[in-house]
Amino acid sequence: MQSLVWQLARRYRSTRHTSGFIRFISASSTLGIALGVAILILALSVMNGFEQALKQRLLAVIPHVELEAVSNQLDNWPEKLPVLSAVPGVVAGAPYIKANGMLRSGNQVKAVQLRGVDLQQERQISDFANYIQSGELDVLHAEQLVLGSGIAKALQVAVGDKVQLMLPRFTADGRLASYSNRLLQVSAIVAMGGQLDYSQAWIDLQALNGFLEMPAGTVQGLAFRIDDIFAAPQLARQLGQQTEDYVYIRNWFNSQGHVYQDIQMVRAILYLVLSLVIAVACFNIVATLVMAVREKESDIAILLTMGMRPVAIIRIFMLLGSLNGVVGTLFGAVSGVLLALFIEPIFASLTQLLGRSLLDPSIYFIDFIPSLLQWQDVLVTVLLALGLSILSTLYPAYRASKVDPARVLGQR
Repeated sequence: MQSLVWQLARRYRSTRHTSGFIRFISASSTLGIALGVAILILALSVMNGFEQALKQRLLAVIPHVELEAVSNQLDNWPEKLPVLSAVPGVVAGAPYIKANGMLRSGNQVKAVQLRGVDLQQERQISDFANYIQSGELDVLHAEQLVLGSGIAKALQVAVGDKVQLMLPRFTADGRLASYSNRLLQVSAIVAMGGQLDYSQAWIDLQALNGFLEMPAGTVQGLAFRIDDIFAAPQLARQLGQQTEDYVYIRNWFNSQGHVYQDIQMVRAILYLVLSLVIAVACFNIVATLVMAVREKESDIAILLTMGMRPVAIIRIFMLLGSLNGVVGTLFGAVSGVLLALFIEPIFASLTQLLGRSLLDPSIYFIDFIPSLLQWQDVLVTVLLALGLSILSTLYPAYRASKVDPARVLGQR
């Protein structure tokens, strides 16, 4: 009986006696399922790629946790830093000083966020030195600074050029008093992608301490790198409890959490929308089977008269409809996997053809389309498509088993 069910399902699928409209609806449902599966696999892979790029690029150059002094600077930081760095989950720590200033080169002026760092310690918590576009960053002297590529482009400067740094001076009551001016040489230009390239500059820690006329040996805060980036809020609170200083407690969720949340939101929306696309394509199977049942009523009546059980009729039409889902899912899965594996070179070729990047580097932290294929995503997508395909066959197959042989054959 099982062999007969399979043979009849294949015959009904391949017969040329079926009307052209039914064949068109059947083909459109198969194509719709394939398209939905392929795009869903590609979209999930691209979202995985963006999440991986966020971890490996953006979160590799910004501190995961920061403890920043509220009013007075942090003193005796060389004694405090090892204690805080020894907290379980913390990889390393480094001091910093932050300040807002203006850089000037000729007629070009650019507002920047200065970050004073101890280069050797900063390398332990940030990989920004790995993104050097030009110049060298073995040593950062007092009269040197490192620029993001966007700032260097805006100021029209290169490595070796000198720029004027203007830092504001405030009175005791917080009013702007004047500006201090320093002439600094560009020692390196880094290109990390995103807003950091257009806003961040690095300078020697002690040099910035002197420029801001801070007490000698003090810093504004301590930055940390942790092993589990998603534990940043908990570790930030734990580090804040370990220090006796009055500090702001910050973590990367405060500054870049919106990027991660946007990725997760887009992933959820894409999954929902493309799942509905697959569902709509599967619902075409319902229309195909309903019309097929109407067209094959006489065959069904004869089979029932010859003693075939209604459950076998149900299996025939469930198998007939499921074949569309299986074929569509198979082609969609193969196409989606291939697109996910080759989307990066495809996007690079398209960018080269157009002569410009489709991702604005001043907005996005990468200028390419990343992709990370995860086989569990492929499996879930395939099971979703097959499950919806099978569900779509239940009602038409049940209707086929309820055909009245006396009515159908009596009309003949």
